[in-house]
Amino acid sequence: MTFTYACEIIIFVQNDKFLSKNIYFIIGDAVMTRKLKVGLIGVGRQGHNHYENLLTMPDVDLQYICDLKVDDEWKKEYANVPHVVKDYHEVLDDPEIEAVLIVTSTDTHAGIVLDAAKAHKHIFCEKPFSLTTPESEVREILKIVDANHLKLQMGFNRRMDPQFRDIYERVRKGVIGSPQIVKTTSRDPFVLDKELIKRVGTLPFDFTIHDLDMVRYMMGSNITEIYAKGGTLIDPTLKEIDDVDTIALVLEFENGSFGLIDNSRQAVYGYDERVEVFGSEGMLKAENVSNSTVELYTDKQEEKKNPLPIFMSRYHEAYLNEIHSFVGAVIEDKPVVANGVDAIMAQRAAIAVDQSIKLGKPIKVDPTFEL
Repeated sequence: MTFTYACEIIIFVQNDKFLSKNIYFIIGDAVMTRKLKVGLIGVGRQGHNHYENLLTMPDVDLQYICDLKVDDEWKKEYANVPHVVKDYHEVLDDPEIEAVLIVTSTDTHAGIVLDAAKAHKHIFCEKPFSLTTPESEVREILKIVDANHLKLQMGFNRRMDPQFRDIYERVRKGVIGSPQIVKTTSRDPFVLDKELIKRVGTLPFDFTIHDLDMVRYMMGSNITEIYAKGGTLIDPTLKEIDDVDTIALVLEFENGSFGLIDNSRQAVYGYDERVEVFGSEGMLKAENVSNSTVELYTDKQEEKKNPLPIFMSRYHEAYLNEIHSFVGAVIEDKPVVANGVDAIMAQRAAIAVDQSIKLGKPIKVDPTFEL
C-alpha cells in the first residue's frame, strides 16, 4: 500500500523570532494534527483573556476550564470546553493533559506549580511565582520541574511585546553599543481595590516586578543593588495594607550599568508604559501605544491621542505571543522565554524594593543562582 505524505507548516513569527508552529500530516485522505492538550486553571479577568487567546490557536486543544467559582452558569458559558471543574487536581490527574496554564491568585501559584510538576505537566504560570514562599522552597520546586524535563514559563508578558522585543533584539545586535542606562515607566490608570491587592500582592510584587524583569532583560545583566523610595501620594489608606501607590527606583547591575524605574497606581490619562535603553553609541526607546498615531499641530494647539486605557488592550499582542511561545516551546522542545530562574531573580529584586522603601537605604541583591 502506498501513502502520499504532505506537510503544511504554519509558523508564528514576531520580529524575526520563531514563536510556534503547527504541523499537519496528510496520509491519503486522513489529516492528523499535533495539538497540545491543555488545561486552564483560574479564569478571572486575566484567565479569561488567556482563554480567548487559546481558542484562536490551531495547535492547542483546550480540554479543561478550572476555577473555584465554577457553577452551572459557568458550564453553560464554557460549553465549548469538554471539562469545566472546580478542583485543579482533576486537571492534573488526567493523563491526556500535557500542559496547564496557572492564572490563579498569586498566593496559590507555588503550590499549584509544585503539584503540576509532580504530575508531569508542562507549566505556564502567571507572575510572580509567589508572595511569601521562601526561595529555598522555590528552588526545590524548580528542581522537580528540571528533574521531570518539564517546561516552566513565567508570565512576564512584556518580554513578548513587539515594541519592547524590537528594542531587546537591537540592543543584543549592538545597535547602540554598550548599554549604560535602562529606564522604564509604568503607570496604571486607576488604583486597584484593596481586597484585590491583598490577593495579588502590593505594588512592588504585583506591578513593579514587571519593570524589574524588563530592565534586567534589556540590560542582559543581573541586578546587584536597589535604592527605592515609595509613598502614598494618591490613596493614603493603602498604608492600612502596608502598600504604596508611587515608587521611584535606582538600580545597579552586575556589569556596572544603571537602571531607573518609576511606577504609579494612577495615571488619569491612560495606561502609561515606556522603555528606554541608552548606550555608548545611541539610544532606543518605545513610547506609549494609543488607538491612533494621528497628531494635530496648529499655531493654537497640539493634539495627540492618549495611551490605551488598560493593560489588556495595551499588551494584547504580548499575551497572545507569550502563549504561542509557550506552546511552541513544549511542542518543539525549545527554551521558554522566561523561566523559573527569571522568576527568582525578579522576586529577589521585588523583596529588595520593599526592604529599601521600609528601611530608607539601598539594598544589595544577590546576582548569582544555581539549582
